[in-house]
Amino acid sequence: MNNVMIVEDHRFVAEATEGLLRSTPGVGKIAIYGTADDVMSALAVECACWTLILLDLDVPGATGLSLAASIKEAGLAAITCILTGTYCEDYARQVKEQGFLGYILKASPTIELAKSLELVLAHKPVFPALGGADAARGRISLTRRQKEVLQLVARGLMSKEIARQLNVTPGTVDNHITAAAAVLGARTRSEAVSKALPLGLISSAA
Repeated sequence: MNNVMIVEDHRFVAEATEGLLRSTPGVGKIAIYGTADDVMSALAVECACWTLILLDLDVPGATGLSLAASIKEAGLAAITCILTGTYCEDYARQVKEQGFLGYILKASPTIELAKSLELVLAHKPVFPALGGADAARGRISLTRRQKEVLQLVARGLMSKEIARQLNVTPGTVDNHITAAAAVLGARTRSEAVSKALPLGLISSAA
């Protein structure tokens, strides 16, 4: 049984990742930590109980690969997979050379992301092809209104509330959400938000 630590400070992204893991056989305990200090404190208390760490590089208290380096010093690189919204070939190359388990992009299509998580849960390495830019990210584009609507979804507003704020009908709001989700390869509005956040298409909800 896999006990998984998710290191992620965006609520929607963390919940979407947890949802994908819950649908995967062999997953036991799942815990979410949002800062570098919380992660290291948790590892100091119960280091041996984790079989997989999904690590976002960009959490409060971490810069670049600093938290990854601390986890490596703790002897946990082999069970740690970087799960990030930022493609950096240098980072991907470094973590691969240093014995980490993988480097996965959060904004990957849902089916591809689920498959990658299945592989790392089985402790099989997953890394992007090195030697080229992340073209997939460049192909993702939302309209101004789609971004605006998703930003309000990220703040926790429902379609009727968004409609009132934007002076449109709830049906129009739902159409924008559906269109944005299709572009992002998401199945739900929450998943659309979780994919838009690491791409910088919307900002973190206040």
